[in-house]
Amino acid sequence: MDTSPTIVTWRSILIGLFLLTFNVYWVTVTEMKYRAEATALPIFVYPVFILFCLVVFNYLLSKFWSSIQLLPSELLTIYAMLVVSTSIASYGMLQDLFALIVHPYWFATEENEWKELFFHYVPSWFTPKPTETILTEYYQGNSSFYQKKHLSAWLKPALVWTGFTLVLLFMFHCLNTLVRKQWVHTERLAFPIIQLPIAMLQSPNFLRPRLLWLGFAIPAVLDLINGLHVLFPVVPYLHLKLHFVGQKLLEKPWSAMSDTKISFYPFMIGLGFFLPVDLSFTCWFFFLIRQLTRVLSSYLGITHLPGFPYFNEQSAGAWLGICFIAVWLTRRHLVYVFRIAISYKSSGEVDEPMRYRAAIIGFLGGFLFLSIFSCYAGMNLTAIFIFFALYFFIAVAVTRLRAEFGTPHGIFNHPADMMVTIFGTTVWGGHNLTVMSFYHWFNRSYRSHAMPNQFEPLKMAEVIGCNTRRLVIAMMIGSLVALIVGMWTNLDMMYRDGALAQVSFFKIWVAETAFNRLENWLYHPTPPDTPRIVFMCLGIVLTLILHILRTHFYWWPLHPAGYPLAVSFAIDYFWFTFFISWFLKTTILKSSGVKGYQRAVPFFFGLILGDFVVGALWMVFGTLTQQQVYMIYLNGGTWY
Repeated sequence: MDTSPTIVTWRSILIGLFLLTFNVYWVTVTEMKYRAEATALPIFVYPVFILFCLVVFNYLLSKFWSSIQLLPSELLTIYAMLVVSTSIASYGMLQDLFALIVHPYWFATEENEWKELFFHYVPSWFTPKPTETILTEYYQGNSSFYQKKHLSAWLKPALVWTGFTLVLLFMFHCLNTLVRKQWVHTERLAFPIIQLPIAMLQSPNFLRPRLLWLGFAIPAVLDLINGLHVLFPVVPYLHLKLHFVGQKLLEKPWSAMSDTKISFYPFMIGLGFFLPVDLSFTCWFFFLIRQLTRVLSSYLGITHLPGFPYFNEQSAGAWLGICFIAVWLTRRHLVYVFRIAISYKSSGEVDEPMRYRAAIIGFLGGFLFLSIFSCYAGMNLTAIFIFFALYFFIAVAVTRLRAEFGTPHGIFNHPADMMVTIFGTTVWGGHNLTVMSFYHWFNRSYRSHAMPNQFEPLKMAEVIGCNTRRLVIAMMIGSLVALIVGMWTNLDMMYRDGALAQVSFFKIWVAETAFNRLENWLYHPTPPDTPRIVFMCLGIVLTLILHILRTHFYWWPLHPAGYPLAVSFAIDYFWFTFFISWFLKTTILKSSGVKGYQRAVPFFFGLILGDFVVGALWMVFGTLTQQQVYMIYLNGGTWY
């Protein structure tokens, strides 16, 4: 075996495949049956937990059997495969697909008239043949997927959506190749979200600092006590999760911010510490501005415009603005990329995941595949181009934001919604609207998006000197296996437990949103929505203005990326933890400088690890005992 620390070995790929199989099953079961929601976070809990276990095991091997310990490149390969597999199995990918794929057939009624309204637009190869037996056993359970009728019914749609998803994932790799050198080498973006896994991979002394274990102990003890409270209510509960402080604001206009909540998640305080101070300040500052805007709207009585002040539209425009900024800053590199691609020179591509020509052809070929796929499904070429253009615009913006700041991005700016807002419904027709509704599963939420989770391991490879081409191959192999395992896990669980019978947190609301929206579009055609278009444009303009101010005035405190985060769903749960992190980091830098910051880093690593490790152990316990346990994070409320 080649012992070079830069080599992606077959040993690491095989270990990665073994662990991701377990990981995909674990993610799916814990989130669908026990509401873990660990994939709703900017850094995934389970891959970090498994990497921590591998680092501890590797440390022990270095003491007793150093010849077989895992190399940094091998640990990175395993971690990258785990991250990609988690993204695929997540709440935002396969979990949403299986919530949506047969929903209209089971929930169609004489009242909603879905059968007459849009069933004739649904491609037969999108879904299994909706027989009564297939649907009943899928939703009610007490059956087995391993019956000929079930296997034959699901074979075609499983192959269809596996192929579709693999093409999407490959296109993300192509896009990442085209911008990697600019973002990693030229701009040297911070990548704060991967500071912990890089430190775990890179430093042989990672486990030694006392401050690490002090930071680890605080959330570990808190989570242990809260977990025991779940099992034994006599144990006191320590409130770390959401407090709906705004519920005390009952009188107008202050009641407009009644949904305001604060939280004390230790892991997010730790993650927030690694954000640039200008971004963490901008996030909580703009959140407060957003809430005060709602109060002002209530005070002025602006109620004749439904949805005012149109935060969702502002967010959509802001994300498009972030994409424009990212492309503008990368424009010279992209010109260089195309020059290399059309020449026979390869000197500038030595360290890239793939050749530039291959990346360009791969992306264009993938876009052609998606176009043929969608056209065959019933969409016209105009709708196809606009839909996927908007989708990839947002994907690039999310990846850029993750590379620069690593913050959560639970955004709900769907290309279909944007298209209906700008052009109305009539222009698209039933075929386009129906197919886009079936596409809802992969563009509903971008918080577990695959593209940034593919990009970040490339930065980690840069740091430790790992071969990126082999790493991408490992991630694609892992993606294929993750898709197969994820499909199997979902179908096995549905027919055994029943999507509505025992899978308590089956994502039925995802499908309800998609098809209720489709019903409304078809029943109530609408023209372009001028007020929403105006606020979408406002979002673009404000983002660009903030970028200009930041680049021209060094003292300007607000970062443009904070605006789309603050006016979207993502920041609602974490704004107060960002305030805490910003306050602590600012105080340390002012009092102790950079050296003080560096000394504090292990403590904040510990805050993340303590929360993640104990939280993951509680989920192992919950899975083995088949019961809900304490969750370190819950999207939407406190579960215990």
